[in-house]
Amino acid sequence: MNSYKKSVLGVLGAAAFALVAGPAMADYPNKPIQVIVPYSAGGDSDLTTRIWADAVEKEIGSPIVVVNRPGGSGVVGTAFVANAKKDGYTLVNAGLGNMQVAPNFSQTPYDFDSFEPIVKMTAVPLAVVVSAESPYETFDDFVAAAKEKSLTMGSFGAASAGTILGTIIADQMGYEPNYVHANNTAESVAAVVGGHLDSAVSFPPGFESHLKSGKVRVLAINERMPHHDESIPLFSDYGIEGSFEGWSGIFAPKGVPDEVVETLVQATEKIMQDPKVISAFENIGAIVDFRHGDEWVEEMQVTYDAMQELAEKKGN
Repeated sequence: MNSYKKSVLGVLGAAAFALVAGPAMADYPNKPIQVIVPYSAGGDSDLTTRIWADAVEKEIGSPIVVVNRPGGSGVVGTAFVANAKKDGYTLVNAGLGNMQVAPNFSQTPYDFDSFEPIVKMTAVPLAVVVSAESPYETFDDFVAAAKEKSLTMGSFGAASAGTILGTIIADQMGYEPNYVHANNTAESVAAVVGGHLDSAVSFPPGFESHLKSGKVRVLAINERMPHHDESIPLFSDYGIEGSFEGWSGIFAPKGVPDEVVETLVQATEKIMQDPKVISAFENIGAIVDFRHGDEWVEEMQVTYDAMQELAEKKGN
């Protein structure tokens, strides 16, 4: 074979390899990344995602655009990402509600195995809050009243983490909440502050600013934040069993290249050591809890299975 033919075949072979392997071999990222928050703006999922995106895009050198796509207690936006191209350019804010609760307590076109977990950013403890003007000074007061009459409780969707966890708490204490659903925790708590609801189940990003300004009272919480007053009771103080913690992370559609996961894990690990980022999370009431890898995924699967068992008991 002459040298000309060898050269042509070599070029054609290289071109064919590039066509097959090109997308996987390209440096990631080389264009903007979209992160879907499956809830409306202003809630805890939205706030944590925006802090993460602002910090990570500086590390990876590509814009990260946060897009709110609410609906169906997080199902609409999450399903959109489950069906997105598996190239790492469409991600979703993941949490207890859309990944572990909704697939078990409602009909969803996806399940936990539809996604590639990338990182956990934060953890947030659930709380029951009332207005500072509320006649219910303690959780005991609230429970006693809720057993006597129907009290409204704000949440953020019938199949949301707040509603399911709030119901587990109510079942153990012997009362039945009258849920009023909003788009996110911030809206629920705002309705409590405005005197439109008796109470709300919420994570700290939804109530922290109101707590600091003295507009809400925390009746009980899963775990006190470092800056919380020691007088705030824990659910365990009332004999309530179980963990009532929400979390926020970033998932991709199942099957994304390893390079995507590795790039985002490395960038997240770096920003989670930045005091400014840590402070930003703490300012909205979130606890930095950076996790990734098999052990974390296995722990999430255990919670998923527990939610599945609970749903079956309740006839879902």
